[in-house]
This record gives sequence, structure tokens and C-alpha cells, in this order.
Amino acid sequence: MFDGFREDAFSFLKELRENNNEAFYRENKERYQRVLREPLKALCEEAAPTAAWVDEKLDTRPGSAMSRLRRDTRFTNDKTPFRDHVWIGWRYPGERRSEGFHMYWGFGIDWYSWGCGSYGTDKPLMDALRAEIIKNPERVRNALSPLLAAGYCMSGEPYVRFTVPDSVPGDLSELWRMRFFGLESDAPPEARSELYSHAAAERLIAELRRMAPLLRLMRDLRHNPVQLTLPEKKENRPRAVRARRAEEFEF
Repeated sequence: MFDGFREDAFSFLKELRENNNEAFYRENKERYQRVLREPLKALCEEAAPTAAWVDEKLDTRPGSAMSRLRRDTRFTNDKTPFRDHVWIGWRYPGERRSEGFHMYWGFGIDWYSWGCGSYGTDKPLMDALRAEIIKNPERVRNALSPLLAAGYCMSGEPYVRFTVPDSVPGDLSELWRMRFFGLESDAPPEARSELYSHAAAERLIAELRRMAPLLRLMRDLRHNPVQLTLPEKKENRPRAVRARRAEEFEF
């Protein structure tokens, strides 16, 4: 059973940020396994039944769901070899991190968050969501409302030149504009203390249950793709919305 991370887990991440090189990793490999890898695996295993309850087809195996410390730097400008944070992320077998709609949980030296979303343009999936917004807006609201009520914020990348039809409800117009989107929650500083105990597992399981309606909606839409012709016109740039990059979620 997961019983929390120890203070040395955060000390290790801080030291790694300051000494992001192979020599430091080799000297501290056993320490990493003990203070981060092993408790993260225990947490992943404890959350696996809930992730499977959200969708039994999600890949809940720790080896697939847990983040790796070493970064894949082949396609990034940042060539530092190791990341200074850890994740658990649930995807479908065979999906790349730039595909589909995923759930995640993670923390770093000075942050702690969880959420669900997609992190690369997926027009068929978003077209299906746009069609659902017009056809059944209440279903979309019901999937979003538990997250918004709990303080989740929307992230994503909106189309800049885009017409929102009059048939789109005003409260869903921002979502309509998105190339891709996610909902995420950043824990307040005082909540970080739960990472030292089983409370982190309780939080994770509760948030997976809260995210379930949205993940299931997006799963159903993926299996019923819709091709839409998206009318465009020149208009003011919409409010910028923070977009996560797929390389942040290298599992």
C-alpha cells in the first residue's frame, strides 16, 4: 500500500534540477529508486482499480502509466537528460501521448496537479465534440460541471480565425474554438503536505472518479467521428489559453 513520499524525494528532485547530468544520476540511482520510483509504483498500483473502473481498456500497468526520469530529447530544444518531476498517466494501449484524451496526476519541486485532456491537434475528435455541443449540450455540460465546480481550469489552444455558430451555447463557445483542450487542477501550497501520507492516494482516486464523465464522453466521441466544415472569418484573436505540450507528458 502507498504510504506517502518522504522528504528526501523532494530533496532529490531539487538536487537533480541543480545537477542535471549523468554523473549525478549514476551516483543517486539507488536513491531515486527508493524515494521516488518505488512509492510512485505503489501509488500507481493502488489507483489502478479506479482507473480501470473509469474505463477497463485504459492501460493501468505501472510500467506503462508511470513517468520515466530520463527524458526523450530527440525532438525537443531542451536537451537536459532528466526531468525534475514525476507523473502517472493513463492512456489506451498503443496511443502516443499526442493522441487521444488522457488522465494524469503528478508533482514537482514546487507544484502538484492532476487533470485530463489532449495535448495535440485532433480534428476528428474535436469535430465530434463540436457536433455534440450542438446536438446535446447538456451532456457536455454534465461532463464538465463536476470539474469546473471543483476548481479545474481549461487549458488548450484555440483557433485564431474561427466563427462560432449562433447555435452554440455561449457557455460552451470557448470549448467550441479549441484545437485541443484539457481540464487541470493545481493544488494549493497547503495541500502538498498530503504527498507525505496515504492522503495522496485518496486524493488521486477521488479525482479519477471526478474526471470519469469527461473521459467517457471523449471516448464515446472518438468511436463516432464527425467531419465538420469549419467556417472561418477574420476576427479578433481570442483570449490566450495556456496549452500544455505533449512532451511534458513523456510516460
